[in-house]
Amino acid sequence: MKDSFKSNYLTFNNHELYAELGRHIAFYRKRAHLTQTELARRIEISRPYLCRIESSKHFESLSMEVLFNISRELDIEPYFFFAPLPRTQQASH
Repeated sequence: MKDSFKSNYLTFNNHELYAELGRHIAFYRKRAHLTQTELARRIEISRPYLCRIESSKHFESLSMEVLFNISRELDIEPYFFFAPLPRTQQASH
């Protein structure tokens, strides 16, 4: 039973959702005129970790604590990370 729980827990079948979340974080970070280095320093994570979170080529899990810290530092409500991006951003993809 322990093995089946472990194999079903973090399989990363949601790669597209992680990539979309990363795009949202990058969009709002840039809108706030912050570099990855600045945001990472403010929320006390490493820049490489933030880079992996924002990357659409890799997927990086993150805790709700990190997500809430990013949200607070960017001065946006967490649900904006899951809402459609503004049209101007969607057109540029």
